[in-house]
Amino acid sequence: MFHSTRGGDRSGFGAGRGAAPPGGPIAARAGGGLAAGDGPDSATVGRVKPASIAALLLALLSTAGCPSSGAGAGADARVASDGGGAADADRTRPDAGGTTAACPDGQVATAVASNGELTCGTVDDATAVAVRSRCAVYVGQRDSCDGCTDGPAKWSEIDPLGCSPGSGGGNACIAATLDDPEAPVTLATLDLDGDVNDDDKLFTTLHCILAPRPLQPAPCAPGWAVHGRSGDAWMCAPISEAAVGYVGSRCAVYLGWQDSCDGCTTPPAKWGHANDAACVNGAGADDTCVTTTLGGETVNLIGINTDGDVDGNDKLHLGLACEPPAAAGVTSTTMCPDGLFVTGTSADGSFTCGDPAAAFAAYLGSQCSLFFGWRDSCDACTGAPTKWGQVSVGTCATGVGADDTCTEMTLDGTAVQMFGLNTDGDVNSDDTLYVGFRCAP
Repeated sequence: MFHSTRGGDRSGFGAGRGAAPPGGPIAARAGGGLAAGDGPDSATVGRVKPASIAALLLALLSTAGCPSSGAGAGADARVASDGGGAADADRTRPDAGGTTAACPDGQVATAVASNGELTCGTVDDATAVAVRSRCAVYVGQRDSCDGCTDGPAKWSEIDPLGCSPGSGGGNACIAATLDDPEAPVTLATLDLDGDVNDDDKLFTTLHCILAPRPLQPAPCAPGWAVHGRSGDAWMCAPISEAAVGYVGSRCAVYLGWQDSCDGCTTPPAKWGHANDAACVNGAGADDTCVTTTLGGETVNLIGINTDGDVDGNDKLHLGLACEPPAAAGVTSTTMCPDGLFVTGTSADGSFTCGDPAAAFAAYLGSQCSLFFGWRDSCDACTGAPTKWGQVSVGTCATGVGADDTCTEMTLDGTAVQMFGLNTDGDVNSDDTLYVGFRCAP
């Protein structure tokens, strides 16, 4: 079950790649999915363009908080650092009795000396790079699918660094000026087909790419942290895997629909949510959960079946929620559990494994948001949405458009901020939906 976490103020930034003048089309990744040679790890990550890599390198390498491990540094070593200032400032020493050394709260070990002394750093930079380059939101539609279990006939994908029109004629990737005139937002469009009525289905999910890599000996490269000990050697694992593992399995996109709701703030009559770990059909007949492959990626999709003719009194809801991290800390003498890293050492040879999930949740809650929009008379057009809003884990804002709403709703015991998009007129083949996914670096 998901529970809300409250984020702080979000900071804005420009379109991730291929930015164009507001309202114009941008270069899109054909077919979606991964593109070899197109990111920080050409074998696993396909959403970071060279310009983005250069910017991230300049920013991140200057904040590295631990020595490089040299050979075998791994994919994240080229794009992320755990920061934390100079290594000496982050060293923690055993007390006079040699009993314990511990990292400051919110930090993890990047090196362990023979006497148990720790070099520590934060996970902030590695988290931002991982989520921005490896997590995405998918949207789709299928006509004549009243309760069917097929995947979408057409779909598009949006991530913080780029966009793909996916599959289906008329979809596009555009840059539009929405909440910040200095920072256009990249949007994926979904060009709707046919008359949207009771036999249509709309789909969404949150998906993050996993890219496990072999452990490497400490001291850890930037973006990695000490994961445990093998014999006499301390071993490092990439922080990125823990970050995208948390987001992909414990955060989810919510989608809902409501008829006769011209400006209403009541919960959707039909709703569900999906991520990499699960799909939940919350309420509504003929809604479905389906696992399918889109652009080479296997995704879980929630499919919401709209009832009746979708027109000017219908409302589509979109939300983002994360399960709050539970305090986790275990003692080990070998390896930490997956997703945990060394945060303390003891004189008896054991060490403490800490969970940085709170930092992952804080980043998504304070730095990431979804945009949801609509435009009429826009069959395969590249114009900006005429109605739109913005929603994050803890906040929601109506942008432009009468009868749109922001409401905190309790869905199956979970408090979720939901942006309600009120469509105007009959929704059919000349209407377009827009979705954006922005995360600050």
